[in-house]
Amino acid sequence: MDTELRYRECVDLLAQARVGRCAFSTPHGPTIVPVNHVVHDDAIIIRTSPYSQLGLLAWGARVAYEVDEIDPLSRSGWSVVATGRCDRIEEQGVREFLHAFHDPDPWARGARTLYLRVRWDQLTGRRIGMTRMDVRSVG
Repeated sequence: MDTELRYRECVDLLAQARVGRCAFSTPHGPTIVPVNHVVHDDAIIIRTSPYSQLGLLAWGARVAYEVDEIDPLSRSGWSVVATGRCDRIEEQGVREFLHAFHDPDPWARGARTLYLRVRWDQLTGRRIGMTRMDVRSVG
């Protein structure tokens, strides 16, 4: 079974997740990094180090961001991918508001002082899974 998710389902699943992967281009080719995020005002908010690859290379560019949940036992799960432009959040008041009310709360150690915003222009998702009969025939 494979079904496409509706836009609202994609937004809800993206907002419920706390960790995703951001894909962007580097001089050495594409790279993907795991990061914490929150969704605020139809955008993905990430807090990172200004000296990380993400902090140095992603802003001002188009990126892809993916969240998912997979259960190998039931062979089921879902995936949501957002694509759009990644921008630095420069306004001090906006950064203070995000820090107080919508902070991504990075798990990685170190100074994570750079806020990035990905405003998606494309948001897609799908749910995958096997029926009960399919699972019984595999086991």
